[in-house]
Amino acid sequence: MVTQVTRVVDSLDYRMILIEETPKEPFFQEVHVLPLSQTTGYALRAMRCLQEPGGQPVLVESVADYTGIPRSYLSKLVHKLAKKGLVNARRGHHGGVVLAKPAAEITLEDLSEAIDGVAWRKRCLMGLAGCTDDTPCVLHDYWKDTLAEILVRLRSVTLADMSRHHDPGVERFRADHGLA
Repeated sequence: MVTQVTRVVDSLDYRMILIEETPKEPFFQEVHVLPLSQTTGYALRAMRCLQEPGGQPVLVESVADYTGIPRSYLSKLVHKLAKKGLVNARRGHHGGVVLAKPAAEITLEDLSEAIDGVAWRKRCLMGLAGCTDDTPCVLHDYWKDTLAEILVRLRSVTLADMSRHHDPGVERFRADHGLA
């Protein structure tokens, strides 16, 4: 039985390391180095550029230009966020995007779930496929406790709270669009 790193993949979404044991069923599963993806970070930055419900819609292209998020990628993110009820997007002459609910009511957990789903919460920290409550790895209890703390924090931090985070592209967008 040989255990080997079969590939390291960098993408816009994740840095993945796939470790497999061959030829039997894989002992390891995909390991995502960080639980939250860069895509979630992009979505957070974009949503900070949007107005509250009832406000003036902003164009995806404009948000992309200020934040440096690729336009086509941002368009896909906005579609995902709209499907999850976090933004309202409208096409056409008076189209654009606004928040679907106040920023103070959108948590980082809402955003994370909309973009990354919840599967990362069930993964073993070490990437062991057989790691469960019944057959835990050496870091299982640590990860379970840490994950609980992470989720409490994600539920307690809102999009409005993130306005304290310095982001030059977002700040420039907000200033230029009268959203200071």
